[in-house]
Amino acid sequence: MGIDMTVFLDSNIILDVFLKNKDFCDESQKLLNLADLDNIDFFISASSITDIFYLLRKFIKNPDEAKNHLNSLLEIVSIAGVDETCIKNALNSSWKDFEDAVQHEASVQIGADYIVTRNIDDFHHSFIQVITPTEFLKRFGE
Repeated sequence: MGIDMTVFLDSNIILDVFLKNKDFCDESQKLLNLADLDNIDFFISASSITDIFYLLRKFIKNPDEAKNHLNSLLEIVSIAGVDETCIKNALNSSWKDFEDAVQHEASVQIGADYIVTRNIDDFHHSFIQVITPTEFLKRFGE
């Protein structure tokens, strides 16, 4: 593949795998498997970690198991910080959904080349190229 890239993953990609979303789990898992490649650096936001933990704990009802899932995740993805600048930029943006605005600002701060999400429409104001897992796998995974 040859190109080094930074890829920001929306929370839904991670949740597809952990919650075994039958419609998207396989594709999202294939995407995460690309973390083994040396030329792709995957990131999720710090705020995503708390959201993912909350949903995992609610779904699997075992905090220790939820923590184990997150520890496994952190072996293959890095964390994009959510700081004061990120929050202020998101608050002052024209984005309707604050959470998506924060995700976008976190991806801008890390210099992401792509945002991968199943919800393309949520990121229509993005400065960064937004693609689906399907499209990312077609371009870079095969």
